[in-house]
Amino acid sequence: MTATRNGGAFVFSLDGEDVACAIVNPATNCLTVLNVSPSHRAHGLGSAILRFLQCNFARVLESAVPFFERNGYTSRGKIKTGKRLKTQVMVKSSLLTLAGRVSAIYRA
Repeated sequence: MTATRNGGAFVFSLDGEDVACAIVNPATNCLTVLNVSPSHRAHGLGSAILRFLQCNFARVLESAVPFFERNGYTSRGKIKTGKRLKTQVMVKSSLLTLAGRVSAIYRA
């Protein structure tokens, strides 16, 4: 794996071949791009990258929502329709549990 200076763009290599890339907004800890080469999909690489990056938030294509749900993310809000693509904001499900506990403390 190689990363840019600010840590926001990642290229993942396997046996000298670039097989995946990801872009993370370091200020918001939000994954905005995750792309795995078609020949390397369905082998667990995307899931491994998500575990490695540990992003709390993701903005994903509508078609990728099931993949992110299988990897512990929950959809938040409505699907946004852009000029050509529909995207969904997702959050790590574990954060929702934490948010509930914090709310309970402030109500007490």
